[in-house]
Amino acid sequence: MDFLLEREALAVSVEDVTKIFGRKMVLNHVSFTVPRGRILGLLGHNGAGKTTLFRIILGLFNPSGGTVRIFGVDPRTDPGVRAHMGYVSELLGLYSSLSVRENLIRFGNLQGIPDSKELAKNLIEKFDLHEYADVKIKKLSAGIKQRIAIARAMMNNPDLLILDEFLVNVDPTWRHNLKEMMKALRKEGVTILMATHILTDVEELCDDVAIIRSGQILYTGSLDALYQRTKLRDLPYVRINTNDNSKARQILAHYDVTNADDGTLIIRVRGEEDTSQIVQALTNQGLSVYEVSPLKLSLEAIYSRLMEVKGDEESKIHTQ
Repeated sequence: MDFLLEREALAVSVEDVTKIFGRKMVLNHVSFTVPRGRILGLLGHNGAGKTTLFRIILGLFNPSGGTVRIFGVDPRTDPGVRAHMGYVSELLGLYSSLSVRENLIRFGNLQGIPDSKELAKNLIEKFDLHEYADVKIKKLSAGIKQRIAIARAMMNNPDLLILDEFLVNVDPTWRHNLKEMMKALRKEGVTILMATHILTDVEELCDDVAIIRSGQILYTGSLDALYQRTKLRDLPYVRINTNDNSKARQILAHYDVTNADDGTLIIRVRGEEDTSQIVQALTNQGLSVYEVSPLKLSLEAIYSRLMEVKGDEESKIHTQ
């Protein structure tokens, strides 16, 4: 097993994976790869399918279709590969009635890790948890619990670290510290797969990105290539909210308009003159405009522009 892991160039390979719960398709033919020693950001809003995908990668869920390989092996049929993986879940899964130290040692013992007490001691020091070491989990803040969960994921010195929104509830100082830790792990050859909905975290940490929306992968590759393909750095967008966004979209049919997940409208404009004309058109039709704001580079802007580019590309194919 270890010999195979050392030779395998891809840490993660997800090919045509689907997952259906009841009548709902949560993952829709998802494919991407993560070369070993790189950080990939799985970028998408809550409910996009990130956690379900992670559980399939970990071998905790069976896919409805498709295949997953971790260092070349299937985690369901060869569960020994899980010993090379660390996982931080959104739910954390800590024992609330045990202390920090007891949680780490218990996890190490369950995983069959030698010297669990010494490893726990080292991680308590690394994550600056001295004053909480013998305090029960249920008495600690959400931010401290998050640090403990990350420390626990590193107990087995993993080759692949899977992080589900690992910076949530963490204070600014430790957000910085944890990011620096992840960068250091990458230099040591650890592969990291992290889920987030925060674009700036991806920009700071990740070599590559996979953008997921409603269970579908919209894009995989580098952020630089994404920005080049979509020209997002050059195109201004505004967010508009009215008392009737469905009618507003009909009025603005000659503009590039998409719906954000919160129901507001994302509109591509050429400048302030366009924005003024849009507001005037809406008010002339009797609508109340509640919000007009420049859209910073965000998931909504990426979603909107990717769908626009995809439509243009498909249109060109059909007209050839």
